[in-house]
Amino acid sequence: MSKKLLCTLLACLLLLPVLLLSVGAEPKTVPLFAANNSAVAYCIDTEQILYENKAEEVHAPGVTAKLMALMVAYDLLENTGRKLSEKITINGSWVRDTYIPGDRSSPYLGLTQGDECSLEYLFACSLVSNANDACAALVGYCTEELMMATREDFLERMNKKAEELGMKNTLYADTIGFGGLGQTTASDVVKLAKAFYLYNDLVQLADRDAYRGAGSTIRNKNYLECDYLMKGYLMEEAVGLIAGHSTNQGGYHLVTFTEKEGIAYAYVVMGGSRERQEEDGSRWFDDGNAYDDMHGLVPYVLDSFGYQKLCSGKGEKDVTFLADLRLGGGAEEGILRLVPEKTVELMVANPNGAEIEIVLTYDERIYEAEKAGKTYMTVDAPVKQGEVLGTASFVLEGKTLATVNMLAEKSVEVNTLLSAKNHLFSFLFEGPMGNIIKWVLIIIIAWAALALLFWVIRQIFRLVVWGNGKKDKPEKEDKTEKPENMNKM
Repeated sequence: MSKKLLCTLLACLLLLPVLLLSVGAEPKTVPLFAANNSAVAYCIDTEQILYENKAEEVHAPGVTAKLMALMVAYDLLENTGRKLSEKITINGSWVRDTYIPGDRSSPYLGLTQGDECSLEYLFACSLVSNANDACAALVGYCTEELMMATREDFLERMNKKAEELGMKNTLYADTIGFGGLGQTTASDVVKLAKAFYLYNDLVQLADRDAYRGAGSTIRNKNYLECDYLMKGYLMEEAVGLIAGHSTNQGGYHLVTFTEKEGIAYAYVVMGGSRERQEEDGSRWFDDGNAYDDMHGLVPYVLDSFGYQKLCSGKGEKDVTFLADLRLGGGAEEGILRLVPEKTVELMVANPNGAEIEIVLTYDERIYEAEKAGKTYMTVDAPVKQGEVLGTASFVLEGKTLATVNMLAEKSVEVNTLLSAKNHLFSFLFEGPMGNIIKWVLIIIIAWAALALLFWVIRQIFRLVVWGNGKKDKPEKEDKTEKPENMNKM
């Protein structure tokens, strides 16, 4: 064998374990994306977290504070009957101290005292351009003209709404998220995004590459939506929403939505590296930017997860029957079906195509009982319709996806006569009395069998003896006198 061939065979042998491990390896269902920033992916329709990384890490709210401010402002406009098309005049005090030259966290339009613009323009520029002065002008207008109050009162509304949305680790210290004040987390911001998704007018304003108004064109600074200012991050699936720095040193936040087959998703990435800009206008990001994470996160969610209805709850036409129970305790003969308390619909990642198992856990009222040689799960009457009789868990490859209560489909009453009969039979044939009666019956049956046996033996003996006696005994002579005239007739 040549030396070259021998080397080739040795190399193949060395690589064989690696190849086998590669073939047998399970797919990575929870990837770690390139930038490794705080990130959450959430299904709005099923209210389900699909992915999270460093979700509880604390960040300055930055641009995400604008989302809360815009929702509070929109509610105020609706409550006071204002229209987005309504034009207002800018008060210089509203936009004061919203810009620091050279600070990437303070983008602005350049609004000044006396400028006229529509309310829609202020909403759009706050979302599309992340403009501090646009959002500040909107807050100022709502505070002074609609609330007749102060910015502190508006800020209080923002924090109250955050509390209502369950954002437990969020505190807004500034109405537009300027200056790195306040705190929040990615898990809280995804709750904010979910709420914002219901503001259809605002989502539509955010989902455009540019906004034209007040005699100018504002380019979207969310590079998922527009590549005019920076190339390479455009994403066709992205729907809005907002992007920008929380401080000049970094902390870039990015929030967007996607929709697929009627299902809506929200994505949040926080704490990415800062955006850089040269004097010639060229822009780029340092390593670890939010867009790298988002470009990994969105395809992962859309490709890996599928919508599944695990069961249909009570009241549904196609209600799922989880279990059948035999009825006992004086109930009429029949079965009681258990149905789910509610419909369970989830986004499920199942790259291996494994079967989803249903694991039933019964209430203590349910027991095993034997009938006709078979064992049945049994429940005694009475049972009320809707009564909880256990739980059903949906398990995929050892992981519980969801758990739902199992309810009685109907009410089952006790039949008095049948119950009395069952109690009598139970008393007579079960427990200590049952054992006594069984032994008595065994003795009676044994005695009857012995009596029958003796009777049979006696009958056989009598027949045998009587038969032998008849054979041995001589026949007696017939001494009866015949009449003389018999033959003469």
